[in-house]
Amino acid sequence: MKNKILFLILSAIFAIAGLSGCEDVTTAGYTSISNYPSIEILGGNPLAVAIGSDYKDAGVYSELFGKDVSDKVEIESNVNTTGGGVYIVSYTVTSTDGFKRTATRTVVVCDTHYNTDDLSGTYKAHVIRDNNPAREYSGNPVTLKKSSLGFGIYEISDWIGGFYAVGFDYGSSYAFSGLMQINGDNEVIEISMSNPWGDSFNSVIGTYDPTTKVISYNASWRTYVFVVDMTK
Repeated sequence: MKNKILFLILSAIFAIAGLSGCEDVTTAGYTSISNYPSIEILGGNPLAVAIGSDYKDAGVYSELFGKDVSDKVEIESNVNTTGGGVYIVSYTVTSTDGFKRTATRTVVVCDTHYNTDDLSGTYKAHVIRDNNPAREYSGNPVTLKKSSLGFGIYEISDWIGGFYAVGFDYGSSYAFSGLMQINGDNEVIEISMSNPWGDSFNSVIGTYDPTTKVISYNASWRTYVFVVDMTK
C-alpha cells in the first residue's frame, strides 16, 4: 500500500514538473484571437462597363487592426472590354498571422444604354443554317429569362434557335446557351455563349422590333451562319 501511495505522489510531481516546462503547442506562434482583415469593395458590384471603354478598377478599402492596408491588397483581373462578356476581379489581403480575406467583383461588359422592356418569356424560333449543307427548322422553343446581373441582360436557352438540340434531336446539352442584351438602339448584343464544342461565335448581328416583338439576328460560328427569328 505504501509503495502504491509513493508511486502516485511521484507521478504527480513529474506531471507538474512536465507541465511547467512545456509550451502550449496548439497556440505557439499564433495570436489568441485570429485577426482577419476587412475588405470593402468600392464602386458597383456587379458593375456595367461599356464595350470598347478603358476599364479602371475602383479597387477596395481594406483594414487590419484599425489601420488602412489597402495598398497590401493583391488584385487579379481578366476584364476585356473589346466585346461583351462577364468577368471577375478578385481581391486578396493577408493578415500578419497568414489568414486571407478575399472578395470579388463581377464586371459585365455590355452596352450601358439598354432596352428596358421586359422581353422575358418563351419564343418560337425559326432558324436557317445557310451552308454545309443548308438546313431549316421552325417552331423550336427558346426562352429568355431576366439575368440577375441586370442591365437589360437575359439568359437565352439557345442562341441558335434549337438547331442542334431540337432540330437534330441531340438534346439540351447541345444548346448554345448564354447571355443576350438588347441595347437602347434595339440591337442584339452577345454577352456570352457556350456550347459543347467549346468555342464562341465569330459575331452576332441583329435587331429587336418593338412593334412586332420579334428578335432577329445572324449568328456566325465557324463556317456557319445561323439566321434566327424569335417570335413570342
